[in-house]
Amino acid sequence: MLEKILLIGETLPYRAFSGANKALPVLASALFNAGFRNVVQMDMERPGIGIKDVAKEAKDAALVAFAGCLTVQWPRIYEHSRIIRKALEKEGRMHVPIIVGGYAAKNASDVLREAPWITAVFDGYGEDAIIRIARAVFNGTFYKDMHKIEGLCFFENGKYHHSVCRTFSSLDKIDQHFGFVHVPEKHDMDIFATEDGRQLKTAQMFTQRGCPYACSFCNKSMEGGNIFRVSEESFRRQLKSIKKMGFEAVYLDVDTFTINREWAINDAKILKEEGFVWGSNTRIDKIDKDLLEFFCKNNCRYMFFGVEHVNPDILIAINKFPGPIDKQIERAKKYPDMVKNVFRTMKELGLPSSYFIILGLPKARIKDGKIEGFEPSTLEDDLEAIRFGIEECECDYMNMNILRFMPGSASADIPLHPAFSFLRPSGKNPITAGYFVPEIAKKRGYSMQNYHGIYRVFEAVSENQPMSCIITPERAYLSIKHAVRLINRMADNGKKPPKLFIEKEIIKAGLIK
Repeated sequence: MLEKILLIGETLPYRAFSGANKALPVLASALFNAGFRNVVQMDMERPGIGIKDVAKEAKDAALVAFAGCLTVQWPRIYEHSRIIRKALEKEGRMHVPIIVGGYAAKNASDVLREAPWITAVFDGYGEDAIIRIARAVFNGTFYKDMHKIEGLCFFENGKYHHSVCRTFSSLDKIDQHFGFVHVPEKHDMDIFATEDGRQLKTAQMFTQRGCPYACSFCNKSMEGGNIFRVSEESFRRQLKSIKKMGFEAVYLDVDTFTINREWAINDAKILKEEGFVWGSNTRIDKIDKDLLEFFCKNNCRYMFFGVEHVNPDILIAINKFPGPIDKQIERAKKYPDMVKNVFRTMKELGLPSSYFIILGLPKARIKDGKIEGFEPSTLEDDLEAIRFGIEECECDYMNMNILRFMPGSASADIPLHPAFSFLRPSGKNPITAGYFVPEIAKKRGYSMQNYHGIYRVFEAVSENQPMSCIITPERAYLSIKHAVRLINRMADNGKKPPKLFIEKEIIKAGLIK
């Protein structure tokens, strides 16, 4: 099959963390295994690749797909897809589908309505679906078969057809680094280095997909709780492959690494046996001292937790814990001490700890073991959570974020959500993908909060990012100022101060020290 398939990776602005777009090599590998030999990956995060290069490459493609896209990338996708469509039109190739996949596909009907040059978005797992799409394109039946392809979302005769693909056959034959080009400044994580400071070449991989939890702020909260595993044989094979490519460290990009204790223990053993140092992320209430000790003995160098907050009423409001309300309340009250104990254990083991919290969340009003209603959290609630992380947990890294409304999350998607409606710039209405594209937001009259440069200090908060309305510029400034003061006080007292995760461009510009 020699007809060309073009997979595009979009640039990610306001980067606070290193990371790679894994969708490109994963989808390319799936297509290759299915017999498609002319698959071109163009990741615009790579130096020397811009939209002009991509548009030129698209001219003779049979299928164009923006892969692994995030909602915050929509402004660039909106413009770049239009440039590609114009390039195709000049070649008389109006029929070529342009598809956008990844989390950008969540609640994107308003974008498709305003961007008719995009054929469809794809919502869900794409490993099998990309093959079905490619076969339909090459057989000349794509437009006739669109309804049959689970996950494709598109307009037809003014009506929006929505579908979600929640399944795939197997991850085991996928080469997660198929045709992957490593970009050190974007992909290497400074947490992985030798004692003399040499940066280790870092690979990102996954051993499982999916999350059984449904935290309201997360764009996985509306997906369902299925978990899919990569077999041990496949995992070892891929580790041996990237070892030959010069990789020395692995970050396991999974939702909850320790969701199954036996899986996590086995993955840790394999990583050590194959000669890698590694790290991952998990829920802090799904780990304990025994696991942390075991991980450290098996070359673990980093374990990230989303603490979110330590106020029990806020934890209830964001649906941090599953189950009946009495159990949620019980777990929420124990949570702060458990968080502190885990961080203290990490300190004892010499394992770097990262304290992640979200500012501007809702808070539940609890009376007699029941939720009576919701109200905004206060500045004091957030300042206490900051203090708790720095002084009580003595974290090595601190990452603060403002509540951002991501399509695909309960906080953004559910109309009249009792806990989030009064925090959303849209009020009772859902936050859709169109809110992230200034041209569309203006045309459709979407209400957006006023933007201030101070918000850039927080992770990935850009001008087109709908976020909690209770975080004013003053409240944002007081929050970061509070953190800096506490960190400086630790340094003055001879203790090791936490490092704030802040966008590298802001640091380079000298806007914060």
